[in-house]
Amino acid sequence: MPSIHSRLFTLFLRLIGKKHFLKTLLAAGKQNFYSSPEPTAKVYKYCRVDKRQLGGQQVFTLQPKKHKSSRHILYLHGGAYVQSFTSHHWSFMAELVNATNCTISAPDYPLAPAFTFEDSFRMILALYKELLENVAKEDLVIMGDSSGGGLALAFCQLLANEQLPQPGQLILLSPWLDISLTNPEIQQIAMEDPFMGLEGLLQAGRLYAGNAPLDHYLLSPIYGSFQGLENIAVFVGSREILVADARKLKTMIAGEISQFIYVEYPGMVHDWMLINLPESRQARQQIISIIETGKL
Repeated sequence: MPSIHSRLFTLFLRLIGKKHFLKTLLAAGKQNFYSSPEPTAKVYKYCRVDKRQLGGQQVFTLQPKKHKSSRHILYLHGGAYVQSFTSHHWSFMAELVNATNCTISAPDYPLAPAFTFEDSFRMILALYKELLENVAKEDLVIMGDSSGGGLALAFCQLLANEQLPQPGQLILLSPWLDISLTNPEIQQIAMEDPFMGLEGLLQAGRLYAGNAPLDHYLLSPIYGSFQGLENIAVFVGSREILVADARKLKTMIAGEISQFIYVEYPGMVHDWMLINLPESRQARQQIISIIETGKL
């Protein structure tokens, strides 16, 4: 059963109408209203921060101030492909650096409506090739939340198609695996989801897709191939519409890859692992264990 803190948080989301925020912000052209495109004070407290440009976009590198491990995370932030980092992303990444002594590369990749998925993949592929020159593939972790989770899985499918090395670990947090949102189970779950609204997500997905079909695997990796992928972990909540396709992925991928970890938290909403709930802290410890050992 979800903690009292989680139940109160869910009630709060319903009271403020959170699931309608994205649709409203897109209509006003203010989709980045709640974004935090630069690292927060907490990041600078725990990390050494470097910032540079790649293809006209910012790339942030977060490193521990003292001892540094060999682990390197390529983190792809969520935001429905139209929103930049939030303060929750920065806090989450700072905690990972502090707990594991890893380094994190966090690209502020091109976003819709100014760009489409082709621009995003072009930038991330260039960054990944740079990382491969300096980091052993076994020490590379690709991690993404929400739309960044879908992007992360699609990117690893692209690596397989291009016959490029896979990362040592792929970690997907509340991943958006099908931007068409056509899974019939979604409609039922949508009534229970206080966080995500279908209309805003569908609009954002179409902007990101440009003229490409929504079932293109780089947009909706649930339709792609899993051959050649390695070591995938998925974290999702049972009260988010994206759980429908996460469960579908679990069924499809069983036996296809060397290791698949699936963790579904009862009663939890979208991206709960990034905030400060008892379940969030538990999930972060599991994520840290996977980063360090490859196991829960």
